[in-house]
Amino acid sequence: MDKQSLKSIEFKILMEYVKEMHQRYSQAISAFYVFESLKEVRDPNIVGQINAEENTKIMNKYKIFFTSTEEALRVYFLLELAKMFVSSKQALNINTIFNFTVSNLKKFTVGAFKEYNQNQSRSFLEVLVNEYKKMDRCELTVIKKMLNKHNMTLNKLKKYRNKWLAHDDKKKPKLPSITSEEIRSLFEVLAKILNTITGRLNSESWSYSHVEGDVKHHVKLVVDHLRRFEQYRLKEI
Repeated sequence: MDKQSLKSIEFKILMEYVKEMHQRYSQAISAFYVFESLKEVRDPNIVGQINAEENTKIMNKYKIFFTSTEEALRVYFLLELAKMFVSSKQALNINTIFNFTVSNLKKFTVGAFKEYNQNQSRSFLEVLVNEYKKMDRCELTVIKKMLNKHNMTLNKLKKYRNKWLAHDDKKKPKLPSITSEEIRSLFEVLAKILNTITGRLNSESWSYSHVEGDVKHHVKLVVDHLRRFEQYRLKEI
């Protein structure tokens, strides 16, 4: 293996780390929005009094399904969010990615970038190479500040994960209150950090702006279909 190949190993590893995190992120944020949407379709302030009552009525007919689904979604997205932020050093999380980036910053050269993207067409790769700019430590400082800004919420999430989700301690401290807004903020900063790294180093980013709207639309369709076709189901009994 030549020197240039050695340089690209760390680049390839980092991109694989980030892509895996994006996959987990996509599933977790989708679960969060499904959970939120299942509550919203019963909220008269959001869907109106009549729709809220009708939606609640049909969902109560399948109460075991919806209750267990909401609980499974809640546990899943909270556990995944905790794993992506505050899991151990041996696990893949945002701190692992940040520390790996810091430790190998000098190795993320234009040569490593070029070798990693050899599957691109020659003309397009030349454009990418000419536009390539290395990430500097000032940008890493900004990322670190973004993480530190959410320390209070992350401490609550870690306590919640350890005492209520991953384990069921007999003696628990007071249940930490984690709001929907705090959860959204954690998802937002996580996506921003991942996209900052890949956007700077590999000219690629992922957009999640459509997820909330898509999920809410799908949940609404499911509940609407249950309401509309319940009368036909009853006729077949």
